[in-house]
Amino acid sequence: MQEAADAAISAMVSIIGLDSDNVQQLCDAANQEVDEANKVQIANYLCPGNYAVSGGVKGIEAVEAKAKSFKARMTVRLAVAGAFDTGFMEPAVSRLEGALAATQITTPKVISNVDAEPHADPETIKTILACQVTSPVQWETTVKTLLSKRLKKSYELGPGKVYNNFHHITPVLQH
Repeated sequence: MQEAADAAISAMVSIIGLDSDNVQQLCDAANQEVDEANKVQIANYLCPGNYAVSGGVKGIEAVEAKAKSFKARMTVRLAVAGAFDTGFMEPAVSRLEGALAATQITTPKVISNVDAEPHADPETIKTILACQVTSPVQWETTVKTLLSKRLKKSYELGPGKVYNNFHHITPVLQH
């Protein structure tokens, strides 16, 4: 993913104070002003009123410039290396698929951040993990799914402190 991030001039910004429909409209408005290499999209559905947008730097700048006119409370540029959870990460997918093919997964039960659904089949989990590289993170819906399943215990997986506050957290259900 780092190599994919290095290959494009891209960024992420958190939009505070809008619902997901308005953030999508904001992205659509920004995308009308930039070329294909600078398009933006919602990358992370964190919670009501907090959504991360990823894309080319010019697209992110357009989102930031237009956010107030859409009545966003604020924008926060994220200190990340690229436009994660978007098509900008496509070059990383085949390498991840190769690593996953060589990985044995015993029968876990996970809630995917791609579709916010429970999965136990190891091959399905490998496919979903590869899709996660270019898909928006459905954290808001994932939490709702976890609550509906009466989550008792979860584990946070990932390096560094970013995961304490942000995305790619895959909770593991304990029965």
